Amino acid sequence: MSPVTPEVRACAEIFTGNEVCKEKAKSLLREYCLPDGLLPVEDVEELGYVKETGLVWVKQKNDIKHKFEKVGKQVSYATEITSYFEKCKIKKLSGVKSKEVLIWISLVEIYVENPTSDKITMKTPTGISKTFPKAFHLSFDASKEEKCVTL
Repeated sequence: MSPVTPEVRACAEIFTGNEVCKEKAKSLLREYCLPDGLLPVEDVEELGYVKETGLVWVKQKNDIKHKFEKVGKQVSYATEITSYFEKCKIKKLSGVKSKEVLIWISLVEIYVENPTSDKITMKTPTGISKTFPKAFHLSFDASKEEKCVTL
């Protein structure tokens, strides 16, 4: 069940339009000391943010699959992504999966130890985590993304 209820929407800042939402996503990631290329979303219809709780959601027209070339990982972003932002951390993440060998594994948490750390860690629902160089996201090129309707 989505945490984005009518009550939550009533107290949220809501942004619409692809360019505005993409810039706000980057801005929020920077504000929370996270890499600003971490969410390479496209065709964004809405981004919502509740400052008091850190709840962030993104609604985009289509699912997106993107390969981060620097670390050789393919990541899938659903049409709705929700999470709670804290300093250096994204918690209760939904709508993002990473491909490991032949299966897609949900990611539930992404964090850096501190703002100056050069490593970023991604965690699965089972508690298994993997650490990457924080600069892995710099390879994002929107012209190379794959869009898909189904996973």
